[in-house]
Amino acid sequence: MRPLAVVSSFAFSAAVAAQTVTGDIAVTGFSTNAFGVVAAGGGVTGYATTGFLGTGPATSQAILWDRAQPNEFLIGGFGFVGRATVLGPGSVVWTLITNAVGIVSQMTLLDGGLVVFVDSGTSQVRLLDPAAGTVTDLTSGAQPWGADASSGSVDPRNGDLVVGGNAGIWRVPFAGGTAVPVATGLGGYVTAIAFDPTNGDVIATVLTVNRVIRIDGNGAVTDVAPPFSVPGPNALAVDPNGDFVTGGGTGQVWRVPRAGGAPVFLANNTSPPNAVNGLAVVGGGGFGIPFGQACNGAVGPAQLTATGSYVVGATVTTTSTNHAPNALGVLVLGVSDTDWLGTPLPALLDPQLGTVGCSLWVSGDTLQAGIASAGSPAVLQYQVLLQPIIAGFRFYAQHVCLEAVPGGLSWSNGLAFRVP
Repeated sequence: MRPLAVVSSFAFSAAVAAQTVTGDIAVTGFSTNAFGVVAAGGGVTGYATTGFLGTGPATSQAILWDRAQPNEFLIGGFGFVGRATVLGPGSVVWTLITNAVGIVSQMTLLDGGLVVFVDSGTSQVRLLDPAAGTVTDLTSGAQPWGADASSGSVDPRNGDLVVGGNAGIWRVPFAGGTAVPVATGLGGYVTAIAFDPTNGDVIATVLTVNRVIRIDGNGAVTDVAPPFSVPGPNALAVDPNGDFVTGGGTGQVWRVPRAGGAPVFLANNTSPPNAVNGLAVVGGGGFGIPFGQACNGAVGPAQLTATGSYVVGATVTTTSTNHAPNALGVLVLGVSDTDWLGTPLPALLDPQLGTVGCSLWVSGDTLQAGIASAGSPAVLQYQVLLQPIIAGFRFYAQHVCLEAVPGGLSWSNGLAFRVP
């Protein structure tokens, strides 16, 4: 089936001429004024400012690529968050945003441009408005991680705050509430948190025991890389191909396959040549994560997943399972997972259609027909071309298939996509 080009009525601003390239890896290393960029094609370029203008030790701890300003990075550390604007190889302009922070350990960029960060100085999760320079608390009071908040990120699907501390990881609703454990007994400080862009699993680096781990939706903890194969893992990011980039030691940067396996050495950061404590990948941050529940196809639940790179120009394949052979299907693409023509989503379909346990998860803005495969159980697949017009936005997908089930239709779970 030929790829379906994803388009919408969203306004689109063309990117400025890039000084950074998709796949470049920005690296911090306990510096008061500098950071490095590992080029996608190899080699390291140093960027020295006149100083980060922090307080106390004033060293850098975290770095974040700003997808809305693709030549810029946010850098945070002891008593500062600022913006580094790359002008060309080795040339950078530094602008302080705020000193109203303790120790910025890890940052996450929200869709609207706000920044969530873990403040190890206050051991709370906080929110930064980079435009206004204002900082507010998202958590307060006693927390199960105590005084040991050392990392954290925002779950891209539901917005939860996922926080790492000494030997444990906890989940807190973005709007506030009680923290619940994701995993405990991990054997060391959790130094960085990310998410698998294909299934939403929590990925983390754990110091002392030198592990890069995966925590699935059932709480099972497994190693993504062999223990101690990454020395002193102290940073984590996801690259445009969905693999994990980590670093530590005395400046080593490694790539770990998303499916797991031995890490591949990429470079030694030389700006400065200290232990890596923060990573950001240009063009990273895209995902295609399932949400909601599927109802039964002819052979079982019509589970929907996506494979591919979540970058502009790539083709993503959506696949649902357990269908009848050669059944007629439809790919539903939408710009919302909360409303369609005034109807709140998800919308239970059983009362109207006679289905069992089926829901509409996405708005029906674009439809494309297709045919399931000939085998049994059959799969229904579509190829979706990611065009520049959707950069920076979310969109959603669901499969529907005409087959011999109650109501005559199976409905998959949903998929949430974001393309940087």
